[in-house]
Amino acid sequence: MYPELQLLIHEAEFNYLQSNDLETFSKCINSLQGKMDIYRLLRDREIEIFQIVADKLVAKFSDSQEKALEISLQHWLLITRYSAMAMLLNNPEFLERRLLEWLTDVVEARESQSIDSAVHSLLITELKQALNPSQIADLEPFLNQAKEYLVKDTVRA
Repeated sequence: MYPELQLLIHEAEFNYLQSNDLETFSKCINSLQGKMDIYRLLRDREIEIFQIVADKLVAKFSDSQEKALEISLQHWLLITRYSAMAMLLNNPEFLERRLLEWLTDVVEARESQSIDSAVHSLLITELKQALNPSQIADLEPFLNQAKEYLVKDTVRA
C-alpha cells in the first residue's frame, strides 16, 4: 500500500486530517486512478504487446533455442504483471519479495541474461508505443528493477 496513505490512515486514528494531509491523500488517490488506467491497459493489451516483443525476439535470436526464448518471454510476462501490481501498490518491495528473489536464481541457472536483456529492451520500446510518457514514468522503474536483478553485468558483492 502507498506508504503515504498508510501514514495518513494511522494519523486519522487520532484526529481528523488537516488540509495539507487531505491534499496529500487526494494526490495519492488521483495517482492511483492513473495507475489503475495503466494496469487496465496492460491487462487488456498484454497479448498484443507481447506478440510484437516475441516476433522481434525471434528475429533477433534466430539461432537460439525456441524453448529458451519462450521461457524468457514467460518470465517477462510474469514480471510485467507483478510490476503492474507493484506500481499500483507503490511498493518496489512487493516485486522483489514476490517474484525477483526466486526468479533471479532461475535466470542465472539458465544463463539467459542476454535474452532477458533483449526482452526488457523490446518490451520497453513497445510499452512506449502503448503508453504516454507519464504512464511509462510510473511503470518503467519497476521493469528496470527487475532487469537490474536479473541481468547482472557484474557479480554482486
